[in-house]
Amino acid sequence: MKKMRKKVLSVLLCGIILCAAMLCGACQSKNAGEDTKDKTAETAKETADSYAEKPAEKEADAPADTAPAPDEVTTIVMPYMLTMNPAEDRDLVQAAMNEKLLEKGYPVQVEFMCIDFPSWGQQINLLLADGQIDLFNCSFMESVGALANKGALAPLDDLLDEYGQGIRDTLGDYLVCGKVGDTIYGTPKLAAYGNAPMYVMNQEMLDNAGISRDDIVDLETLTDALKEVHKLYPDVTMISTGAGGGLYDPSGLDWLGSDKPYACLKLEEGSDDLTVINYYATDEFKELLDLTQMWVDEGFIRKDAINYQDSSFTAMHDSSAFGTFAGYASEAITDSTYATAISVPNCASMLAEKAWITTGNVTGMTWCIPALSKHKEAAMIFLNALYTDPDIANIGCNGIEGVHYVLLDDGSITYADPETQSATTSGWPSGMGSFWPNMLIAYPWAPDTPASYEEWIRSNEESLNSPALGFVFDSSAVADEIAAVNNVIAKYYNPMMLHLGDSAKMLEDMLKELEQAGLNDIITEKQRQLDEWAAINK
Repeated sequence: MKKMRKKVLSVLLCGIILCAAMLCGACQSKNAGEDTKDKTAETAKETADSYAEKPAEKEADAPADTAPAPDEVTTIVMPYMLTMNPAEDRDLVQAAMNEKLLEKGYPVQVEFMCIDFPSWGQQINLLLADGQIDLFNCSFMESVGALANKGALAPLDDLLDEYGQGIRDTLGDYLVCGKVGDTIYGTPKLAAYGNAPMYVMNQEMLDNAGISRDDIVDLETLTDALKEVHKLYPDVTMISTGAGGGLYDPSGLDWLGSDKPYACLKLEEGSDDLTVINYYATDEFKELLDLTQMWVDEGFIRKDAINYQDSSFTAMHDSSAFGTFAGYASEAITDSTYATAISVPNCASMLAEKAWITTGNVTGMTWCIPALSKHKEAAMIFLNALYTDPDIANIGCNGIEGVHYVLLDDGSITYADPETQSATTSGWPSGMGSFWPNMLIAYPWAPDTPASYEEWIRSNEESLNSPALGFVFDSSAVADEIAAVNNVIAKYYNPMMLHLGDSAKMLEDMLKELEQAGLNDIITEKQRQLDEWAAINK
């Protein structure tokens, strides 16, 4: 697999939450992928030199600092995801955000609508149908393509031209990842885009077992380590599952826009193979099932995992769980992401040699404007500010200085009252800025410093690129089949991975029902579109 040209950078790039954050460098010509990395790297470098500055001291792409007249101000509604912190200070932060918006001349006010993580996708779909929201993060729910194809999203091209030039400048060619067909429907967050399987662990428990994270390099060595830790902590869950019993998704694949790898590419370094496969029908997946059977037999997984409805990281806060799976570009990035997001000291082990960059990775945290919003222009003005104005981005990412954080001499921040504040008790989910469009222009949380962000940009240069990088699947022709296939996966996958019954029989039944649901039609359509894309871009 060819890697895109690298540049020597002294820059940054920060943050990603929950499940995976990643990249798309869409190609309009043979060398578009290389151009994407170069242009985005240049954008990040232009911003990097001022990251150590206080946000207010950094010049932003914003209106003049003249408060707009009251009749010129539009209030928009934006859902905010609550994961591990109930955000008791939400009204305080909202007031601070709105005060800063007016102070800087933005004709927008924002109302945060806080939604608990387990019900996020369901609630957003209801709000989209009722036209109650104006801007939202399309994560942990249907894809941008699926939402656009059913008319739930507003096209953004004209709005970006009129009110979002800062977003275009910030994302560069990566903005194409928000396209469905020839139209932009979403703007990806700026992030480190590579993805490799990681295991995030309680540092103290790992140390007490006499194990170094360097000893853990793949699923097999992870299993060996879990056995040793479990001997010392028999009452602790070794592998914390996510909502509904989500355990582990196979890695080293490009899902090509699907919710699961039933029509995907197998990624191998040095290979440009574009053959679409059903990964669940491979011997590799059967081997994974055998491994998860061992995890269940060893007692690594909570017995009621299928009924668990919280984030997989929640149980790590009180040390009732040792670790959980995540996906990031490097161990250093994972460590910095969860240094403040988890209440106990933790570290991560990378379970693969290299991270991969795919189109689907970047769209996991994409920002969209609903088709039924009555305030699309105001929503785009606010979204542009979140990408380009450090003052606005910092309030969203970190809260209020002196209340939720204090600024340190090295340009990083820490809790205003470390004795009473943590990732779960700070009043605002400070240190969880990866929900927002561009946490790179906000203060980094100690132990990160502004210089730490060099690792994030560097990871984009060092990750491997999928041969389908830039391909965006248009699912409209097989929408019914995809819905049916997703229902089959939802029925079987988590119980099968948790071995709640005869997993071999469940796999056999799942494969039969996937075929009956139209999986072969999906694979055929995806292969056709991929071949057409490759003929132009390869």
